[in-house]
Amino acid sequence: MSSRRQKIILIVASTVALLFLFCILVWQWRSSPERWNTFLVGDPRIGAQTFQQKGCSRCHSVLGAGGKLAPDLGLRGAAGSSMNELVTQMWNHAPRMWEQLKISNISFPQFTPEDMANLFAYLYVTCYDDESGDRAHGELLFTQKGCIRCHSIGENPGGSIGPNLSEIGPVVTPIFWSQTMWNHAPAMEAHMRELNMAWPRFEGEQMNDLLAFVRYARGGPEREFDVLPANPRRGWALFSKKGCISCHAVRGEGGTVGPDLGSDRPLPRTLTQMAGRMWNHSPEMWAAMKAKGIERPTFEGEEMADLIAFLYSVRYFELGGSPIIGQQLFDERKCSQCHGSDALGGKVGPNLRKVGKVYTPVNFALALWSHGPHMYAKAEELGLGWPALNQGDLSHLLAFLNSPPVKDKR
Repeated sequence: MSSRRQKIILIVASTVALLFLFCILVWQWRSSPERWNTFLVGDPRIGAQTFQQKGCSRCHSVLGAGGKLAPDLGLRGAAGSSMNELVTQMWNHAPRMWEQLKISNISFPQFTPEDMANLFAYLYVTCYDDESGDRAHGELLFTQKGCIRCHSIGENPGGSIGPNLSEIGPVVTPIFWSQTMWNHAPAMEAHMRELNMAWPRFEGEQMNDLLAFVRYARGGPEREFDVLPANPRRGWALFSKKGCISCHAVRGEGGTVGPDLGSDRPLPRTLTQMAGRMWNHSPEMWAAMKAKGIERPTFEGEEMADLIAFLYSVRYFELGGSPIIGQQLFDERKCSQCHGSDALGGKVGPNLRKVGKVYTPVNFALALWSHGPHMYAKAEELGLGWPALNQGDLSHLLAFLNSPPVKDKR
C-alpha cells in the first residue's frame, strides 16, 4: 500500500472517529439533566401540552384560565414576582396539593427535567413573571430619559426622528426588546449627538418599568413563543462568531476589554435588566469595537435568545441572595435537622451540596416534585411540620446550596 493511500485512509478514519465522538457528545448533552436547568431551553408549546396532560389545569389556572381549586400560576403585575416566587408558591402549596391528589385518588404525575423546563417556559411566555414593571413610572421615564423626543407610540404624541415604536416589530417581550435595543443603538447614538442629548442610563427596575409602559401602549400580541426554545450551544457559537469573545471572557477564556461574563460578580437579575445593562454600556462597547476594528454585530430571529441562554448557562444571571442568610434560613426552617447544618447530609436526609451541582428555580421545582412527598411524610413522622417559605427566602437558600462548603481548618 502506497504512503499516499495510507495517509488518505488515516485522514478518513480520523474524520469518522471525530464525527462519532461529536455525535456521542451531542447525545450526552441532549440527555444530560443539567441541560434543562433553565426555562430558556424549554419549549413553551410543549409546556402548554404538559400543563394539560399532567393534569395541572384540573386544579390550577393561568391568568384566570383553568381550574379554581389551587392558586393561579399567572403572576403578571405582582410587584417583585419572579421564577423564585413561583417556586416559593409551589413549595408552600405542595402539602395541600399532595393531600388533594390522594383524596381525589389521582395518580401522582411524574416530570422529567425536560418536562419541567418546558412547563416553566410555558409559564414564562404566558405570564412574563420575572419582568413585571410599573407602567405609570415607565411612562414618566419615557419622557424623563428623552425617548419621547425621538419616538412616539401609536397615536400617542412624540418625536418623529426615530420610528414609531408600535411599528418596529414585536419588541414588547424581554428577549425581543433586548435584541431591538442592541440593533438600533448606533443609529440612536448618532441622533442623540445631533440633538446634543446625553446617553440615558437605566438603573434598577427602570428598564422593566419602561418596557411595561411600551408593552401597554403598543397593545397587540406578545410573541416570546417565537424565540423559545433557545439553544445555549448555538449561543456559544454566536458569542464567538459575533465577536463578543474578542472583548469578553467567559471564566478566563477570551478578551479582557470588557468584564468576564462567567465571573461571580453581581450581574442583572432579569432579562430586561440585562437589556438595560447592554444599553447603558453600548457607547463604551461601540467605541471599543471601533478601536479593535470589529464590526458591530446585529442579531436576528432567535439569535438573542440563544445568546442569552448561553450566558444564563454560565450563570450570567445571578440567582441573587446571600449564602449567609440562606444558611441561617436553612437552620430556622429546620431543614438542617434532616440534612445537617451545612447541608452536607444528616442521619435522615442526603447531601444537598454535591460537587458540580447547581440549583436553579427550575431544577429546584423538579426536586420538590420528585422528592417532596417523601420529605413531607418524613417531616410529619418526625413532628417537624412542613417549613413555609417567605418571599425572598428561596434566593438566599439557593445561594447557600450553591456556595462551596467551608473546609474545617482544625
